[in-house]
Amino acid sequence: MDPTPTTIVSLSHCSVITQQLCRPPLTVSKKHGKLIGFLRTFMKSRPTKQKLKQRGILKERVFGCDLGEHLLNSGLDVPQVLKSCSEFIEKHGVVDGVYRHSGVSSNIQKLRHEFDSENVPDLTKDMYMQDIHCVGSLCKLYFRELPNPLLTYQLYDKFAVSTWP
Repeated sequence: MDPTPTTIVSLSHCSVITQQLCRPPLTVSKKHGKLIGFLRTFMKSRPTKQKLKQRGILKERVFGCDLGEHLLNSGLDVPQVLKSCSEFIEKHGVVDGVYRHSGVSSNIQKLRHEFDSENVPDLTKDMYMQDIHCVGSLCKLYFRELPNPLLTYQLYDKFAVSTWP
């Protein structure tokens, strides 16, 4: 009797019934052949990202998207988020520290969700008028989540030189 790990002893009611050699485990394709085949077929038949965007199923993100790519896809010169927020702050945000103080996070998340859903929210609602700081916080959030810096790496030296007298 070989006491190595390649042997298995089956026990039933504390008595030895059989002793057999371990078989190598079955490969995934043999073990779950139908499931793997179905998943492969499903993944191959999925529409592309571009087709989903054309149908309106997949929407372009606003927050966290590259600024150049977003402007190219939207056809605008300035992102709608910044345009709406800056217009609102110019009209109603004449308070001290509009960008320094943070707004109520639930209001910020509601605004973010509206813009990500490609809707322009009504910023004149009472909850936003009473918490003007949430609009300033939304602008800061937009800039913070840009994947590439606003002042690009390629132009950094030119920006640095332009600040010297």
